Amino acid sequence: MKSFSGKQIHKAGNDLQSFDTLSKEEFNKVMDVLSFWRFCHEEPLNSALASLRATVFKRDKNAFFAKRLKRYVSIYKKLNRFPQMSLRNMQDIGGCRAVIESDKKLKQSVRDLKKLPYFKTEAGNYRTKDYIKNPKKDGYRSYHLVGRFPTSNGEYRNIELQLRTRIQHYWATALEIVDLFTGQALKSNQGSPDWSDFFIQISHQFSLMDSIHLFEHSTPREKRVKYITALRKSKSSHKSHIATQVLAKKLKVERKLNAFANSVEIIEKRLNDSPNLGYALLKVDTGKKLVKSVFFDKDSSGEAEQRYIEAEKEAALTTELVVALVSSNAIGGIKEAYPNYFADSTEFLSHLNLITSVNI
Repeated sequence: MKSFSGKQIHKAGNDLQSFDTLSKEEFNKVMDVLSFWRFCHEEPLNSALASLRATVFKRDKNAFFAKRLKRYVSIYKKLNRFPQMSLRNMQDIGGCRAVIESDKKLKQSVRDLKKLPYFKTEAGNYRTKDYIKNPKKDGYRSYHLVGRFPTSNGEYRNIELQLRTRIQHYWATALEIVDLFTGQALKSNQGSPDWSDFFIQISHQFSLMDSIHLFEHSTPREKRVKYITALRKSKSSHKSHIATQVLAKKLKVERKLNAFANSVEIIEKRLNDSPNLGYALLKVDTGKKLVKSVFFDKDSSGEAEQRYIEAEKEAALTTELVVALVSSNAIGGIKEAYPNYFADSTEFLSHLNLITSVNI
């Protein structure tokens, strides 16, 4: 892969902010620089994922993990949201995630991670965003921690680690499904006010469920009893409970999410296979409701990145094609870690059905 200087990377970031004005040749050059810079994060990303797995597994043997190199569309949107940010200083070009069974184990894992040398700055601080304690306006909850991880030539790259509970994962992927298959941008606070309010309200209910001891280990009957008990004790949750029910009915959430899932044709069946298959390049055609994938083994990350950038150049020509390069060790494969790309909202709907079936 051709290399580029720091100055060229900085310029590419500036050019990307106004890519609509670029010629095809200029756009391809920017994308090639982006591809190089993104691939520079591959080795540190693998180190970060190894540290995350080793740390979290001590607390939760059932956790699963995923990694990704940031999509160019996401990079473009972030640079435009934060005009003072440069491509070279973006903290989440490479990112990895742990999905953990409970809030308690998540907090324990965060404390353990902070003991590692990668996360403390020279000033003795940590670069964190606690969206569990302080959720985003859209209802998003997760814990973000940025560290600096080395390359083989002694340079360091910023890598963002995300830790979320399983229930938070169900919420986040459901919102992404709605964005993907309705053309909205709820993650960027752009879209239907009703859909936006629905995800804000149900986020409160999911947070209540996360506060219940061993909730995800309970049987459906036990979950119902525990949820009703918690709801009755938490009067502040009554308003969001009723609002979730009203909006779910008004928006026909269950019917629409099931319709998205049933309409998608998945070409590659290995997406459900065993973990550690290396990267998967996903191409989601929302117009044709088609998901295609190409797998790459662990030693072919360079080829995967090259195919990724070519697919992104293709996706830039249409609003109906979404591409992503992802990897996971989840027992359920890529589909378990990234259900949003397959319109799979099964777990989200299971929890929604509990909320809508209970009357206080």
